[in-house]
Amino acid sequence: MSLLRQPRTAERMLLADDATALRRVYDHKVPRSRIDEYVQRFSEPGALTAALNWYRATKLSTVDVGPVEVPTLYLWGTEDSAVGSTAAQGAAKYVSGPYRFAMLEDLSHWLSDEAPSLISDVLLAHLSDYGDADDE
Repeated sequence: MSLLRQPRTAERMLLADDATALRRVYDHKVPRSRIDEYVQRFSEPGALTAALNWYRATKLSTVDVGPVEVPTLYLWGTEDSAVGSTAAQGAAKYVSGPYRFAMLEDLSHWLSDEAPSLISDVLLAHLSDYGDADDE
């Protein structure tokens, strides 16, 4: 995380040597053709910086913003190398509204690349249950 927060350094490191480090981020979980597409897009001027700015803007200290009150669906793959089980399962304590935690066996951080149909089905079911919040 600290490396990703370093302007220019992270971009240079991730894109060096035909984006070897960036390709490694996908940990052989994403099809090669998709990785090549991602590398091509992140190699466009400013694209990787824009993506990394999300991490750079994130406050690492705890900020009390209150509980999430809207219906929340948390999808987590058991092979996620970026978000561990303690963090994933602990997210519920920050939600006061309806909450569903879906643990997806043998999937990594790249859920929509690994199991697009499954992810779509779970999301559509969640939206079907809670999608018309104006009626509440």
